[in-house]
Amino acid sequence: MRTIPSILGKSTLAVTVAAIVSPAVAEQSDKPTLMNQVTVTATRTARELQDVASSVSVVTDEDAEQHMARNIRDLVRYEPGVVVTSDSRFGLGGFNIRGMDQNRVKISVDGVNQAKAYGYDRSLQSQRNFFDIENMKQLEVVKGPASSVHGSDAIGGVAAFVTKDPADYLEGEDNDSYLSLKAGHHSADSSFSETITFANRTNKLESLLIYTRRDGKETQSFGGRGGLGESREQADPLKYSSNSVLGKLQYQLNDENRIGLTGEWQRTDSHSDLLSKEGETVKNCIGPFCHDRIYSDQSSDDNSERTRVGLSHEWQAGINPFDNLQWSLNWQESKSEQKTRDNFVGKAWPIGDTNDDDRLKDYRYSENSLQLEAVFNKSLSLNASEHYITYGVNVEDKTYENQNQTYTKDNWGKDPDKFEQEAWMPEVDFGQYGVFLQDEISLFDSRLAITPSIRFDHYAEDIKSENNYQGEVTQFNDETYNGVTGRLGAVYEFNDHWSAYAQFSQGFSVPDMFAKYFTYNEHGVEVLANPDLKPEESDSLEIGIRRNNEFGAMEITAFYNDYTNFIEEGCAPGEKCSKSGGVFQYQNLSEATIKGVEFKSLLWLDELAPVAQGVRLNTSIAWAEGRGTKPGKNGAVFENEPLNTIAPLTAVLGLGYDAPSEQWGSELVWTLVAAKDRDDISNVNDISMGGDQGEDKFAPPGYGIVDLTAYYRPTENLTVNAGIFNIADKKYWIWDDVRKVTVAHQGIGLYTQPGRNYSVSVKWEI
Repeated sequence: MRTIPSILGKSTLAVTVAAIVSPAVAEQSDKPTLMNQVTVTATRTARELQDVASSVSVVTDEDAEQHMARNIRDLVRYEPGVVVTSDSRFGLGGFNIRGMDQNRVKISVDGVNQAKAYGYDRSLQSQRNFFDIENMKQLEVVKGPASSVHGSDAIGGVAAFVTKDPADYLEGEDNDSYLSLKAGHHSADSSFSETITFANRTNKLESLLIYTRRDGKETQSFGGRGGLGESREQADPLKYSSNSVLGKLQYQLNDENRIGLTGEWQRTDSHSDLLSKEGETVKNCIGPFCHDRIYSDQSSDDNSERTRVGLSHEWQAGINPFDNLQWSLNWQESKSEQKTRDNFVGKAWPIGDTNDDDRLKDYRYSENSLQLEAVFNKSLSLNASEHYITYGVNVEDKTYENQNQTYTKDNWGKDPDKFEQEAWMPEVDFGQYGVFLQDEISLFDSRLAITPSIRFDHYAEDIKSENNYQGEVTQFNDETYNGVTGRLGAVYEFNDHWSAYAQFSQGFSVPDMFAKYFTYNEHGVEVLANPDLKPEESDSLEIGIRRNNEFGAMEITAFYNDYTNFIEEGCAPGEKCSKSGGVFQYQNLSEATIKGVEFKSLLWLDELAPVAQGVRLNTSIAWAEGRGTKPGKNGAVFENEPLNTIAPLTAVLGLGYDAPSEQWGSELVWTLVAAKDRDDISNVNDISMGGDQGEDKFAPPGYGIVDLTAYYRPTENLTVNAGIFNIADKKYWIWDDVRKVTVAHQGIGLYTQPGRNYSVSVKWEI
């Protein structure tokens, strides 16, 4: 295990553990603890974390405001074991939970599955960041496989957003309207944000409308030193704007029935001048003839958009088959477009003088889905046991489409419908239905809770159209997949303060349509479709100990995850591949194991010493290690390779204070990240990035950064939040951003995080 600065190791951690595990000398405090936060995602029922047999992190909208979070990466800034991937052009991607990222982590909004990541080269990357956090009530992160209640895509965990409701702003029967105006500024990306929130209750009808506008520039790198091309260390110039709308109508039909209508829309547009590409050489091939072309200029115009309309119904039925029923029907469209304009300098065909070559690539990708879900609950008493049974069904129909057009001097300005388009995958209709059953069994006067669950999923794909597909659709057959996953968890309370839990869970994930059908041939790199891919599977074991007393709470967790049939890209069988190109294919080549230990605690210092009431200490530590099989060139397979998706040992210490008057408060947070040891880095490069085994990856040094946030309420209706981040102006890299970068890269400073920066926001409520 790697070590972090010893100032954390023995003093702070020892005091925290000793205080919390000390025998209780007073009644349980009514102060909030880590363990009394509520999650719905873990078991599909509302449960406090102390009653759940798995490790779950909950981030509330209040946490987001006090920590000055402006995006999903900021939301999990202080959650060790959870990071968000990022790209300088395409922005934030998806969540990485305990070393599992991209489409292996299920992302949902109000239970609605979000679009998958799609992309291959650096001109097309459809990310998964389609959500504005101003609409968020809370984010629930379930760590580890959770397919038994969430189906495919939850093989690595779940990141579930819950949006705000009108009732969150309408407290009491007399509070019939609410209005707030919020504005903020973040120096790290020179961004401004404005949010208007309106809620109303008229008789039995409640309504909510939230609109957010954001405008900003590129996120700064640390020094901004260097020039163009590969030696550039200053972030590429970028401008972006986004608009987000969340609207809700909810009507209480009677005491038993409540219906709701939800509408969401978000769009983000950005323009970037990719100065770091200048001088980079790419290979252009026609048949066996290849020549080099050099980027003299590149710029991009990208946009992403998501629209959702949903209908929901809650019924407190109290009948024999079920006590409660919640069902929803949602239509959702997610689409993205990337326009990349290239200007090359190279040799004319077949040989000859240097010439300029302009090109515009227009890549579009979309997912359209219709999702129906129903969840039933029933309470039963059988002899000496209590049962809370949850069962449900979900049905989803999804269509994948992509279209690519390339404009050159030959067709510039022409009607795009008059020349042939291209598609990297055919139009595919993907249908799915799943049923699950879960029983929360309470025994021994509720001291022991056992929760078994099982789920069956059926998936069927139907190739609707070639859609200008570059591959051969005739070689493919429509496929079906069936998966059965289970989970068994238990929580045992030794006494009023000590408890332990254990859980065995399984994960199951059908092959991405992108991995199955993706076909590509450019710059000397060819990728073949693979319709024979098998589903990925996983088994996970997790155990933990929890402690609650008047001093606070803590949780220690150990986990071991075993994954099989990992889908990775490697050299196609019988082909030769190298750094300069070759023929590649996604294959079931990898097996992997990930193990780790996590610790988190909340300690109320005013219960230990005569300090100001409201002083607290938050501590969290996460360590993980992962090994797996990696594909290399020419069909080589590398065993027991480190998994580069694993984050280094990370610890977070937060010293906070909330005044008893609730008028002001502050928190000082120290984040410590160990250096990435070269023994923990696989140098088998990602072929899709043009790499080759044997090239050493960049190993970022360890670092410690300090952030300070504060809030102040001068009046009941006015709140000011402010924060200073990276106070010591530390130069550092986040491992997840540089894990594909080699030491030979001259512009490594391009990937550094901002130096000292600040944020401020003001909210007025009436």
